[in-house]
Amino acid sequence: MPISDIVIAMLEDDPIDQIKIEIMLAKLISSQYKYHLGGTYTQLEDLVKYLNNHKVDLVLSDIMIDNKPIGIELLKILRDTLVPVVLMTTSQDQKLFLEAQKNLSVQYLIKPFHAITLQSAIENTLEAQKKSKQYNFIDKNYLYLSSKSGHQEQVWFTEIVYIEADDSHCYIHTLSKRYVLKKSLTKLLGEDLNEHFIRIHHKFAVNRIHIQQSEANTLKLAGQVVLPVGKSFRKELNSFLKRHI
Repeated sequence: MPISDIVIAMLEDDPIDQIKIEIMLAKLISSQYKYHLGGTYTQLEDLVKYLNNHKVDLVLSDIMIDNKPIGIELLKILRDTLVPVVLMTTSQDQKLFLEAQKNLSVQYLIKPFHAITLQSAIENTLEAQKKSKQYNFIDKNYLYLSSKSGHQEQVWFTEIVYIEADDSHCYIHTLSKRYVLKKSLTKLLGEDLNEHFIRIHHKFAVNRIHIQQSEANTLKLAGQVVLPVGKSFRKELNSFLKRHI
């Protein structure tokens, strides 16, 4: 079986732990995976920016950053994405563990730990993610879309940032590509997409997991996208944000 390269992003504010974990990840222990650190961050905002612009297979995060449970906030941000998380902490506070499990099924490591323990937790998380993707195929959380070249590609709902209406067609935007679909936005929202999508304008619908900031008349999304919010859609959007964000 070929070894898969796994890109990991790490959120850790202790420089000594950063070095220890980097050394642990470099050890060739797993027979299935080889681990690579895509980036190490000490602030949640910097990690999120990186995740918005890079493909990452897993996030390794300390729960407590600057003595705040930032790892829990990270889980809330990533709860509807396909990026799995392994949490680390020196705390044995049961409340933190229970709070973590509310948002996402995660592996939970108490420091200090051995390289074998770390890599085993990562491998278990990746295997669970594979099974989850298989169930997603059954639940149809994806679309087959045409790219500029005319090829059909499978695009997961979580990859879609926003949808742009153009008469009987829709342009579907991810962070890196734009696809075209011969279907009206109204039909697409009603027949194909799930409850994570909401119309904010007669021309636009957005994916809630990519919403970063809501202003009076605009919505800021991942990838530095700013879209207008129509007056007739503002009330429904506010209600939607209260329920989901």
